Amino acid sequence: MSRSTEEDLGRRRFQIQKEKAVEDAYEKIRRSFGQEWQSFSAEDCVVIRQVLGEIWISVDRDCWKNYCFSTLSHADLLSLIAIAKEGLCQKCMTKEALARLDEILG
Repeated sequence: MSRSTEEDLGRRRFQIQKEKAVEDAYEKIRRSFGQEWQSFSAEDCVVIRQVLGEIWISVDRDCWKNYCFSTLSHADLLSLIAIAKEGLCQKCMTKEALARLDEILG
């Protein structure tokens, strides 16, 4: 197998792992909110997925495993969305923004 093919497979594997981790976390959050989940807009849901992906990329896997997504409060989730929107406007998440997100999730 050529080096570029191996690199492509590695990138794809990474992307699949990220997507699965984000989907699992997103579903835990969604289920924990029950009917209250309807109060979040479609845009908020997209932002939540995006920020979860940014966090997954940025943190150690053990750290990710220790996050308890199902216990986030409404205020916590609104904070995550606000920080994410701020970071997305800047085109990347700053270390400060990631630290704030870690504080909410940790």
